[in-house]
Amino acid sequence: MQRDRWNRLEKIFADVLDMPESARPAFLDRVCSDDTDLRHEIDQLLRAHDAPGVLDVAPHAVETPPLNPSLSAGSCLGAWRIEKMIGRGGMGEVYAASRADAAFEQRAALKLLRYEAAGELERFHAERRILARFEHPGIARLLDGGVAPDGRPYTVMEYVQGQSLTDYCRACHASLRERLALFEQVCDAVAFAHRSLVIHRDLKPANILVDAEGNVKLLDFGIAKLLDATALPQDADVTVAPFTPDYAAPEQLCGEPITTATDVYALGVLLFELLTGERPLQMRGLPSAHALKLLLDRSAPVSSHVAKTSAGAPVPARLLIGDLDAIIAKCLRKEAAHRYETVNALKRDIERHLRGEPVFAREGARLYVAGRLVRRYRWAVAAVVTLVVALAAGLAGTLWQARRAETQARTSAAVQTFLGDLFRANTSSQDDPIKARQTTARELLDLGAKKIDTSMTDAPAAKLSVLKLLGDLYDDLSLDDEAVRLRSGTVALARKMYGADSTEVAVALINLTGSMHASSSVNEREKVLEEAAAILDTNRDFDSVTRAALLSKQAEHFQSVDQPRALEYARKAVRLYETKPPSVDLAETQYLCGLIELNSGLVRESAASLRHAIDVSRSVEGFPNPSLPRFYAYLGQAQQRMLDLAGAEDSARLALQTAKAVNGEDHVDTLQTEMRLGRILFDSGRTQEGLALLRSAKERALRIRGPDDPFHTPPTVQEYGNELARSGNLEEGLANMQTAIANRRANRPGTIPLSYWLDAAASAMVDLGRWTQAQAYLDEANAIRSNGGVAARTQATNLNTNTRIRLALAEGHGETAQSLLDELFVDPDETFGMSATAIERWLLEAEIDLSAHRGDAATILSRRVRDKFATSGLDGYLDFHAMRVDLIEGEAALQNNRPQAALPLLQTSLKTREKLLDPSSPKIAEAQIALARCHLAMGERKQAQALATAATAIQALHKELGEQYRQPLRELQAQLTARGAN
Repeated sequence: MQRDRWNRLEKIFADVLDMPESARPAFLDRVCSDDTDLRHEIDQLLRAHDAPGVLDVAPHAVETPPLNPSLSAGSCLGAWRIEKMIGRGGMGEVYAASRADAAFEQRAALKLLRYEAAGELERFHAERRILARFEHPGIARLLDGGVAPDGRPYTVMEYVQGQSLTDYCRACHASLRERLALFEQVCDAVAFAHRSLVIHRDLKPANILVDAEGNVKLLDFGIAKLLDATALPQDADVTVAPFTPDYAAPEQLCGEPITTATDVYALGVLLFELLTGERPLQMRGLPSAHALKLLLDRSAPVSSHVAKTSAGAPVPARLLIGDLDAIIAKCLRKEAAHRYETVNALKRDIERHLRGEPVFAREGARLYVAGRLVRRYRWAVAAVVTLVVALAAGLAGTLWQARRAETQARTSAAVQTFLGDLFRANTSSQDDPIKARQTTARELLDLGAKKIDTSMTDAPAAKLSVLKLLGDLYDDLSLDDEAVRLRSGTVALARKMYGADSTEVAVALINLTGSMHASSSVNEREKVLEEAAAILDTNRDFDSVTRAALLSKQAEHFQSVDQPRALEYARKAVRLYETKPPSVDLAETQYLCGLIELNSGLVRESAASLRHAIDVSRSVEGFPNPSLPRFYAYLGQAQQRMLDLAGAEDSARLALQTAKAVNGEDHVDTLQTEMRLGRILFDSGRTQEGLALLRSAKERALRIRGPDDPFHTPPTVQEYGNELARSGNLEEGLANMQTAIANRRANRPGTIPLSYWLDAAASAMVDLGRWTQAQAYLDEANAIRSNGGVAARTQATNLNTNTRIRLALAEGHGETAQSLLDELFVDPDETFGMSATAIERWLLEAEIDLSAHRGDAATILSRRVRDKFATSGLDGYLDFHAMRVDLIEGEAALQNNRPQAALPLLQTSLKTREKLLDPSSPKIAEAQIALARCHLAMGERKQAQALATAATAIQALHKELGEQYRQPLRELQAQLTARGAN
């Protein structure tokens, strides 16, 4: 064969071996289209590829026919009873065994040296000595050992019930993060072996099992090598041994010294296979010379390229590009010295990748390192600016390197000087050095914010990065006004560096709006968003990550003033982010979408969006992480609206658990999640437990943020006050709500949350008899919603309408209440089998009928609600509704002169109210008055008098109380007086 033809054949064959089998035919059709003989020769080589090669068997091994097991089922070796043979290797047979001495139950894997492997006796003894050194959860333990009657030694090891690493991942469709977590376990086990001065030398999926709990076990140290200088001589001699060529390092094929780098190479092959479904260089079946030539002449293919061309790749290629490609490539370097120095170094790079930190495998790629560092700050993703500007293409290499080094040195020096001056300024206090050493993070951050204005003037790129970082830190501390000042400086510097219409300026503006959301500059936010949108429109940027970030900020802005518009923006942002790799920004935008859907009454859609946000967040950032407290908390609210009380409580407790784990006790996220859990517990009938959590949240908000905080303190004060009033402590509850409302009116007027708070306060005012003020609050709430673009018939307006109906009934305007009833709406999908708003509507209509003395109609409606209760399984949560149902039916029976039928209903209503409500609640007195009238109708004046006295004592606790409560008591007392006179 001519030399050129041979070279062509060899190159094509080497190329085709790097490809998955599915891609080979098309490749060969293309490159061999004009040479059928060449195609035939390559096909022959490929057919021979899977035949056993010389490197796949032990040296001088002789093929023998299959042998029957040496040990029969039921026979014993020492303390072990043989069950069955489960495997056969080059050295021995492996049997499943169990304890035969009845000392205790234990299963094991017993390895017995085979007859034909008698020459490997020293290797077998070496394996036993190696295993005896190990005590690690990731390595199968040595349990026992001995000598069989025929003189062959055996080893008894921990029995591992599991699948090979690759089979396990394939069976459970493991995600990238899950595969990397398993790989980290493998690294831990191999690193332990290396610390014990042992190299495995045959790492491959078949020697790595994963049990049902997802724990990795490393097996088969049969060809391992001891590095210990004190090891027995025969152990050190066992160096030339069988191995698996596809996982073998070049030094194994060449017969060169074996080091820990040999295992690092095999781990690289293993990681490549885990992430692509293929091996980097398949050498089984090749002649040894060609296998060695292939390994030494060719570099392993890029893992992401293989994943991209493989239809069955378990991980999308886009997730491998960059870090993982570099990590695998470093493991697979031909020169052992250029691989990772230790397995721990490899594992640390995997951990850095998962945390979003720069990996050492890409050491020297400074732009990459800078990008990874800045990307860790999620709202600054699109704002990363290149720290080293590429110089003119025509410059000589030496000059380019010199200038780059000069720029980097200047940038580094500027940052070092800035930080050094900052800390020196803090520690130079002569008056109070102890105070200087105890400076808080906030105080140190303020020092940096003041100093940045006049610092790093000769290194603008470095200054821009520091400005962004300081802004991020202020955001993390919820110091919004300070963050706005820093981010405004970032915008000005970006304009100076890149021009007014640059994408960098748009990114800086978007980041600025994120801080403005909860700042005193909130009214300027829309103008800034419009400026950012104009820049992107000018640059015809409609589908980038920057555009998605802008849409997300627009949704965030309009959710408090125009919910339909906000929802449109949020869904557009989600669709854009979903075309990119999974990210924190996608999770945050799905969460925002769910929040807007929840406030718009789209509860099912909200729960789905929030679950998606949680899934993405956990896959990208792990568990726990700082976003999950909010995500779980609002999922709990959606579940509560769907009457999934168990799910709501579980989500709320997960929110609180993750908030404490990530942020500690004294953090706004922690107190907010504590508040939400308290509300869920209150609504589910555990009122005192819920109130205790709400009170704790309020007290810590006042301590952490102070009474004048416009953002985090008011919601906790409002929530505590609302539930206090609902429990019957009307005056204290209303005082808390009015404190929160005054704060919100002063700092964030006209926002949708304020309208909810006004509705809740108006409800307490109706009970207290402040009817004119209640009407004013209800009108103000409706005006806010109308100005904010909230449709009239949404979940957000139901509370308002409910309270207006109760106000009309309290004032004796039954016809007005009836007309208002038509404004209530039921969730369009009949909320999840049993609509909370449907129940409320039926109860209000029954109360209207009762006030009009239509007892039979009221009874029909109340029994409709009771029928729903019977199939719901939500007894605790429904107690608040049940106490009304019982009172309505009891009052209706009294109207129809059936006091015997009314008695058990009214007794149950009173008992439920006493369990749920504060002892001072006028609703307890309401039930006492109704029950007293029942006893009086039955001629039991003494019982009626006792109940009237108790009701009078409760009402005396309230300086203010609506006539709807006081009038029935006056009428009862008059009846009692009349009966006493008779």
